[in-house]
Amino acid sequence: MKLKIKELYERIRKVLKPYQKNIIQPLLKIILIIIICVIIVHVIGGHETLSQYADKNPDIAYSVSGSSP
Repeated sequence: MKLKIKELYERIRKVLKPYQKNIIQPLLKIILIIIICVIIVHVIGGHETLSQYADKNPDIAYSVSGSSP
């Protein structure tokens, strides 16, 4: 089992080697930037859910806006 996984890993690595600089590295950088942004938003934005917001601000959450015909 271990040998098959190792062989599969080596085959995938061999196939992707020519694309490492052109595709894989920029893709990993983009994923890293997204993860950093998610962490920053999570830390700055707080942990309030929509139902918690509605409980704290019922006049805003349950108000009806717009005109009725």
